[in-house]
Amino acid sequence: MALPPFPVPHGLARAGLTLRSRMIGLADRILPAEAALWDFTAGLQRTKLAGALVNSGLADAMADRPRDARTLAGELGLSEDVTLRVLGAAAASRLVRLDRNGKASLARLGTPLARKHPRSIAAWVGYQAAPANATAHAELERQLRGGAEPSGHRLAFGDSVWEYFAEHPEEGARFGEAMRELTAIDLPALSRAYPWPQEGVICDVAGGIGSLLAAILARRSQARGILLDAPEVLADAEGFLQASGVGERVERRAGDLFGALDASADVYVLKWILHDWSDEACRDILRRVRATMPAGSVVVAIDQHLEPGRPSPFSSLADLLMLVECEGGRERSPGQVHALMADAGLRPGRVRHAGLHMVVEGIAA
Repeated sequence: MALPPFPVPHGLARAGLTLRSRMIGLADRILPAEAALWDFTAGLQRTKLAGALVNSGLADAMADRPRDARTLAGELGLSEDVTLRVLGAAAASRLVRLDRNGKASLARLGTPLARKHPRSIAAWVGYQAAPANATAHAELERQLRGGAEPSGHRLAFGDSVWEYFAEHPEEGARFGEAMRELTAIDLPALSRAYPWPQEGVICDVAGGIGSLLAAILARRSQARGILLDAPEVLADAEGFLQASGVGERVERRAGDLFGALDASADVYVLKWILHDWSDEACRDILRRVRATMPAGSVVVAIDQHLEPGRPSPFSSLADLLMLVECEGGRERSPGQVHALMADAGLRPGRVRHAGLHMVVEGIAA
């Protein structure tokens, strides 16, 4: 969900998605159930279709102006026949517009497929359409019978998704780019959703290249930051932090969620971390963070908000992705996160929201 540049109440965000879901449900009522279900099962094809538009270069080529489909095929070294058929399917799926002269352009729904779009999710689409992702989801039936662990990814490939990314660096790079895309969309709201200190130190734990940390520091000129992550990630972060104008205010420090963590700060951020892991692993992570926290400091966990027994058009599908891809991963409610924090020796604090994101505090007493 694309968040506006200010925190949105959780109820309002949920209401918007619920309204969309009901409108789709109303449209489905026009058709026989079997016809609507047939269309539903084409979701895999549509994801693969969107991925093909990104990976072939078609989406970028159509970003600026309508282009002749046959000319596009020639420029990109594609089969003319297959290009015409793919664009036809993309037009039927509302990703592309085709005019009477055979010129193709991105429709509104398809515009974020272009990498130059200000809210592009091209890398995310490429990740979702990747063969490994589909293979992991094919193990969902085995998980239904055997339980959440091992993950669908481990059942399919014999390793964790993180080990897979390490062994397939091109896939790991695409996933990393996808995470940066989604983070960039949410940054304006997340940087305003919490009263980050005007001064003091903010530590982003496993914060990647520091996208959120840089956005927070841009609004807090007297604050400083610590970016904790693996050495190779910190190397990638160097250029980004300097280009963001906060490089001199951010200390880069190597750390490991399940190893050594050493940083003294006022606020510790765990963004999109806990939902990747089982309750047991989350307790381990939180205990390691707690061990480095001075008294009175705060840990802030940011994930999707999913209440038990209250399906969400967005968070429930994110939860399914965590189930398939991560070992024991799941989306949680604020109460569930607070319980994990309490087990790690943290006093539960306030809960805030930015759309469907929950921002949950734990305080080191």
